[in-house]
Amino acid sequence: MTLARRQFLSSSAALGLLSAFLNPEQLRALQDAQDEARKEEEALPHSSPQFWTGFYDSVNPKSANYGQAGTRGADSLVSPSLETQYLHYLSDAKKLRYATSIEKGELLDHDGDVAVSLLLNQFRPSSEDSKDKNASQLRVDATQNRPFMNLFSPLAWTAMASLKPDKSGKIPSLDKLGFKSDQVMDASSHILLTKGSGKLAVNISKAAKSSGFVKVLEVMVEAAKMVAPMVSLPAVSVPAMSAFSEAFSYWENRTQFVLNGNLVNAAATQQAMDDAELHPPLIGLMPGDYVVVAKKDTDQLQAMLPKLRVFQGYLVTADSDLNQPIDKILEDKSIPDITYATVKVGVKPITASDSGKPDEQDESAPSSGKHEDKKKKSGKG
Repeated sequence: MTLARRQFLSSSAALGLLSAFLNPEQLRALQDAQDEARKEEEALPHSSPQFWTGFYDSVNPKSANYGQAGTRGADSLVSPSLETQYLHYLSDAKKLRYATSIEKGELLDHDGDVAVSLLLNQFRPSSEDSKDKNASQLRVDATQNRPFMNLFSPLAWTAMASLKPDKSGKIPSLDKLGFKSDQVMDASSHILLTKGSGKLAVNISKAAKSSGFVKVLEVMVEAAKMVAPMVSLPAVSVPAMSAFSEAFSYWENRTQFVLNGNLVNAAATQQAMDDAELHPPLIGLMPGDYVVVAKKDTDQLQAMLPKLRVFQGYLVTADSDLNQPIDKILEDKSIPDITYATVKVGVKPITASDSGKPDEQDESAPSSGKHEDKKKKSGKG
């Protein structure tokens, strides 16, 4: 049953989740603005609550569908053609391949828990998607498959960003907005995946210009004192994250997805890849850049895969002159005109001697220039 937004605002779940960032006056003002935005939202094709309700069912112990494979199939997506596909860039070999093709031997050999970093890197819409001047909402979700030490519900994490086009209609790079992914590869960005596996999802959508979702996210970013329009939530139980997601979906109400994906299994270790309970599709998680695209664009991308590289979080070609400014490089017409985002991933084993704080000098994490120099000096490079 769909809840009226004003009724939803008065519910304890919504207030509990949003009161950490909004005072009562802001809540009332946002609700009034959301009511005014209703006509604008009606023109958007997709229901946000319909998608996010039940999103975590497969890992939510409070759900009747807990632990069931294939609980949410492609029919739960707004369009199967928008289903999120994951590719990994192997920088040493300068090779872009689908993350489902990563072989067991490439993953970390560790029979235990791992810390994985998942950080939004860059976002580039196609020329078609750029025609819509609304802000783009990016969201990365990750969950545990099993609760830590079997004592609690599985934990979940989420990171969200709202990126607005500049005056020329282009989405500015996160670097220009002040977000430096290498600078935030610290303990707060690490996700604990028990037994080396978890679930991952990336979704990109466009809300109405006056949507309460955008306004709430802006307030959250300001409260978190982030330079860029991005906020990462700390680990919470899956039931709590499920309630939070449903709360936000009512603020967004109607949206237009450009990438739409359910939670899929991901393995960060060789041992996890042998787990018979991890049903396909199974993504391999290893250090480096991941590119996420919509299924409808995979044919166009497939023809170009041997020629594509990832540079500063963007797709470029092997022939691109990397000495030019990135804006100039991206003008190359031979680069596929598709919507995509990149996610930077790091992986670190957790051992019995770990204090629970992943090492900031983690050699398995995507490295900055300083880290590369350190490895060369030590003779490891």
